Order: sequence, then structure tokens, then C-alpha cells
Amino acid sequence: MKFNYTLQRLCGAYYGHPTSTSNQGGRGSGANVLYTSDGNTLVSAVSNRVQVLDLKTHTVKTLPVEARSNIRCMALSPNDALLLIVDVQNYAILMNFHRGVVLHRLQFKRRARQVTFSPNGHYIAVTYGKHVQVWLTPQHLQKEFMPLILHQSFTGQSDDITSIDWSSDSSVMIA
Repeated sequence: MKFNYTLQRLCGAYYGHPTSTSNQGGRGSGANVLYTSDGNTLVSAVSNRVQVLDLKTHTVKTLPVEARSNIRCMALSPNDALLLIVDVQNYAILMNFHRGVVLHRLQFKRRARQVTFSPNGHYIAVTYGKHVQVWLTPQHLQKEFMPLILHQSFTGQSDDITSIDWSSDSSVMIA
């Protein structure tokens, strides 16, 4: 007898983590909500899981990946191939969004406030307080020992970085 059960529905708040395990005693903003590039699918964090809501067919799917704690922020690549998930304990999961397969796990040294992909999909920007780190995204055609490679760090900002955005050609970012 073969049982092949998959998790379809997940109970919980679609936005925010009111009972987070962060050092702030449960306070903090919720995880961001993402749309795919065609705008037909909504990606939302529900505590430590990710739900995908198809707005055309009105279906909900829970991804088979589970973070160690509540999710703080997420980023989806422009071609919808990669999803980067960061939890409140600074553990990150880089996964193939379409297949639901984990490609890499890593831990950031400090609290990541926001993550975002560049418009061409070659870079990931991660903010830590007054610092921004830019990572190279993995190549899909070749195997790599370390899929995420630190490309460059930017320091010297006068205050904590709360938002980051890229130019349309991915040559300049503003924090």
C-alpha cells in the first residue's frame, strides 16, 4: 500500500508573523507578499511555510519547503525560477520555485531586512542594517559547489537601510 499525501491547505495568517521567534519579543513587520511576473499568482508566507495562490483558477498550493522559523522576507527572480526565503533566525533557503526543490541553504551573519533580485536575475541584494551585500545567483546549466557567491559589499550608509531597488538594466541600485 502506497501513501502519497501532500499538504494542500495551511491554516494561519497570510501576512505577518505576530508570534515570531525574534529577539524583539514577537514584534516586527510581516513577510512580504510577492506576485509572479505574469501577475496571476500570489506568493505569501504563512509562518514558516510558503503558499502559492493562483488568482485565475482560485487554487492554493503549499510549497514542500519548510523554514526553521517564521519567514521574514522573500524574493522571487524576474523569470520566476528562483525563490529566496529568509526566516527570523537569518537562515536562507534558495529554491527552484516551479519544482519546489531546495537548491541551497545558508545562514546570514546578521539580520537580513530585505532581499531583492536584480531585473536581469544575475544578482541578489541583501540589506543588513547599514550594509548591502550583492550575491551572484547560481547558473542553471552547471553544477556549483557554492551556488551563492558574494559579489560585493557596500558600507558607509548613514542610517539603516529599509528599502532597496534596482535600475531597469541592473547596473545601479538605490538603497
